[in-house]
Amino acid sequence: MAKLKKSDKDELLIALKELALQKQEKKKLSAELIIARKELAFQKKEKGNRAAELGIANIELAFQDKEKGKRAAELGIANKELVFQKKVKEKRAAELVIANEELVFQNNENQKREIANKELEAFSYSVSHDLRAPLRIIHGYTEIIVSDHSENLNEEGKRMLGIVAGNVRKMGQLIDDLLNLSRMGRKELVFHRIDMNRLVESVISDLTFSKARQPVIKKENLLPVDSDSSLIQQVWINLISNAIKYSEKKDQPLIEIDSEKRGNEIIYNIRDNGVGFDMKYAAKLFGVFQRLHKMTEFEGTGVGLALVNRIVTRLGGKVWADAAVNKGATFWFTLPAVQTGQKASTIYEKITSENSMI
Repeated sequence: MAKLKKSDKDELLIALKELALQKQEKKKLSAELIIARKELAFQKKEKGNRAAELGIANIELAFQDKEKGKRAAELGIANKELVFQKKVKEKRAAELVIANEELVFQNNENQKREIANKELEAFSYSVSHDLRAPLRIIHGYTEIIVSDHSENLNEEGKRMLGIVAGNVRKMGQLIDDLLNLSRMGRKELVFHRIDMNRLVESVISDLTFSKARQPVIKKENLLPVDSDSSLIQQVWINLISNAIKYSEKKDQPLIEIDSEKRGNEIIYNIRDNGVGFDMKYAAKLFGVFQRLHKMTEFEGTGVGLALVNRIVTRLGGKVWADAAVNKGATFWFTLPAVQTGQKASTIYEKITSENSMI
């Protein structure tokens, strides 16, 4: 082998060193490439993580926007509710003011009513005393004339004294009826369970009938009711007496009494086959001193049905009639029916409250 020159040897040595250096650099670059690749993979992974985090952040942002919208809607509803409550509060305040004014008005009216009742009571006493006194005198002198001077009277004189005595009795009855009518509005209501069958039978047994034409009275099973028995008794006395009076000229007077429950009311009715009346005058039927027949045909003061109407109205009911001339008449009246679980005192309080506003 040819021997290398020193210069060649040096160049070779330099080349070898250069090659070793390049190899070392290559290894270094290779290591750096591996690190760069790892760094790139890490960055890629981080980028994926950040993309995922960004997606989550977007979802969270959307949720927060939704919640914000929801809360805004709730706030809108709350504001509307607040406005509504404010209006309700203002309305209740206005109602309270009206209620207070109404209470003051009712208190004033009650005071006025108490004063009026006292004045009416005093007037009733005065009427009773001042009107009865001359009647008693007339009645007394009539009896004296009849008992002490009858031998000095002819038949016409006796007849005329009989007319005077009869009219004195009628006037006394009229005074009694008017006093009953005025006192009825002041009578304290006492509510309890009424056996209507027993009450009506008692009224019928106490009435007197014409021996010539005793009426046939047919009574169905009457429904019981919670009401004031003394006032209801007066209603039946007046209605049954009227039915007897206006049917007594029939060959066979017939009176029928019945009842039924309809809704929250009990309806009682009494029918007769008497003379009846023309319905075009029905509006006058329950007025004071209103008569649909002449005094020469049927006696009466014209107060009985007015008293019936006032009593039934005060007890929370209503009264009406239907008739035809010579075909009899039917009278109905209603009373409140006590509901299941409802006490009679509740009905009384309601009726009393309504009456106080009349």
